[in-house]
Amino acid sequence: MIIETIESGRAVIIKVSGRMDAESASTFEEVCQDTVKAGNANLIADFAELEYVSSMGLRSILSAAKTAQDRGGNLTICGLRGLPKQVFEMTRLLPLFPVFESRDAALQSV
Repeated sequence: MIIETIESGRAVIIKVSGRMDAESASTFEEVCQDTVKAGNANLIADFAELEYVSSMGLRSILSAAKTAQDRGGNLTICGLRGLPKQVFEMTRLLPLFPVFESRDAALQSV
């Protein structure tokens, strides 16, 4: 998994590429926590290049969302497609997040 953070106005984009599984999920969670601790509680998770997400990945995403909410922010998801989108749909987690097709749409919502 590759994670890139991009500061963009009132939000920080966290671009995730590859597989978010038991080995890598904690890295995503740590990046989100560090970003929120630095004072940026509005996070946009760009999953356009996410190929796979496991149950540990879902747990890390939920934990990151809670961390952002506890600091008055939010975790917004964009670019979700393919197998990861199916996992979110099957687990019925989509309604818990603001979800947008594109990064631009997500940025406009913040």
